[in-house]
Amino acid sequence: MDMPRKLIVGYDLGEDVSQISCFSQKTSEPITIGPKEGDEHYLIPTVICVRKDTRLWLCGNEAEACARKGDGEAVDHLLEKVRRGEEIEVLGQNFTAISLLEKFLRKSLMLIKNYFPTEPITKLVITLRETEPVIVDGIYHALDMIGIGKDRAMVISHTGAYLYYVLNQDRSQWMNDVGLFDFNETGFYYYQMNINRRTKPMIAGVTKREFTDTLNCTMINRKDLNLSYTLENIVNTILYRQSISTLYFTGNGFEGGWAEGVLKKLCAGRRVFLGQNLYTKGACYAAKEMSGDQTLSDYVLLNDDMIQASVGLKVYCDAMVKEVLLTEAALPWYEVNSSIEVIPEEEAELEIIIKNIMTREIIREKITIKPLPERPKRMTRLEIKLTFINRTSAKITITDLGFGDFYKSTEQTWEYTFDIV
Repeated sequence: MDMPRKLIVGYDLGEDVSQISCFSQKTSEPITIGPKEGDEHYLIPTVICVRKDTRLWLCGNEAEACARKGDGEAVDHLLEKVRRGEEIEVLGQNFTAISLLEKFLRKSLMLIKNYFPTEPITKLVITLRETEPVIVDGIYHALDMIGIGKDRAMVISHTGAYLYYVLNQDRSQWMNDVGLFDFNETGFYYYQMNINRRTKPMIAGVTKREFTDTLNCTMINRKDLNLSYTLENIVNTILYRQSISTLYFTGNGFEGGWAEGVLKKLCAGRRVFLGQNLYTKGACYAAKEMSGDQTLSDYVLLNDDMIQASVGLKVYCDAMVKEVLLTEAALPWYEVNSSIEVIPEEEAELEIIIKNIMTREIIREKITIKPLPERPKRMTRLEIKLTFINRTSAKITITDLGFGDFYKSTEQTWEYTFDIV
């Protein structure tokens, strides 16, 4: 009996346009898909529209065309609406922003059927420019409505997708550091990937710099500005005394060919690539890695969403002192939500152990919980919950759970915050 093929999907979900890639077993790399097989127009407008006559929903180019003809009512800027928690009226009916996002994701993912008509999605990774928790939660909610749970889906940032993309290229392209210039409607950014090969596993990280004040999309049509000269100055400033083996350029700001002269100059001594599907392909490589086809097990990938330290708790269990891991390092900070239950002695003092994978430093934080409810010894049960406020600040929430039928919970809570770097 033939085993079903894996369907690995990377999805770059943008405010204005989106892109979808699937991993090809034939070419052993992601292919970016269009509305029809062989179509080279890969950009999918992030727009949903309902027809007035049939009440059928359309997405992308079909949605825009329907709205232009006046045959339907369209909704765009879906991510912004999710961020604001909006409710939108469409043809007299109210919809939450998440429900409209669900319709867009469902319709756009149907495009995959033109290429892979029978395979269900094995793993889907969606990448966003910025992974705001409210939007990430909204995406997971929308995917769950489609029937794709967290066991099959993951949301990562563009910087995370960038890391996966680069590390899946020929090793000669990232023997030294690798740079990415992203010029889009929000601004001009530079991301540099570097690998610490002295650690085991090796750590791949990204540093980010912004040059929006110097170069932005409002300048493109100004005839009094020399964009090529401005770009060349920025690039030369960044590359001065740097060992960069490969440069990538992406974003709609580079469209129109105005940067070609600068790119040709940069080709001396390094590789230069210009394209618009780096993030969707990077998300596809991430999905492949997360589906079990691991090729990066020797590396820890740290992007700007991930925590740099593991957090553990010292406890007494099975007649010995142990360290219980509350979270590993290299996880998105907004994904951390772990808890354990403990029974304290007469005085409750917690010892938090923080191990930084970048510096190898170990920090111990001691937390004294007082006043505890007045009960006999070992007749109090506490829940210890770890979450993060951001990628560098953690929060421990301690809740009195009582002790079964003997003592009810007082619902008393204690909160403590601490830095992990």
